[in-house]
Amino acid sequence: MPTSHVHPLPPVPTLSRLGRVLAGAQVLKETLSMVFLGLPLVKAAPLVLLSALPGVVLYLLHWHLALGRVGRAFAAVVWGFTLLDELWGLLLFQELDSPTRAQIRMLHWSYFLGLGFILLALGELGWRWQRRRAKSRRNVYHQAILSARSRQ
Repeated sequence: MPTSHVHPLPPVPTLSRLGRVLAGAQVLKETLSMVFLGLPLVKAAPLVLLSALPGVVLYLLHWHLALGRVGRAFAAVVWGFTLLDELWGLLLFQELDSPTRAQIRMLHWSYFLGLGFILLALGELGWRWQRRRAKSRRNVYHQAILSARSRQ
């Protein structure tokens, strides 16, 4: 009677050090943005606070990313939603009646830094995904599994 070899599942790939640093930098940027840009916006229009709730959830998720306790797939989803949230925040800030010159300057710095962090994080995740995929194709065991599946 043939016995099958049970192989453990590969570990879920976690964030790299660069990914955790980018998440920490995003947390710092979001903290400063909340204080210097969010509070004046809430003072001008208090109902905007409700539309900022997704940003607060993303803020907490970035803390989770910075601690490095999640996998890369989850991180890619969080960074994708962060990109949408940055664009949403930019639209909300455009609704402010008369922003000061300092607020406009902070807005530009905040969103350019945020977009930079997001694109770097997504690029790094894509590069690591591609590298892992190429490595698995070179793996002899992986090739054996693929050929066995194709025979079925």
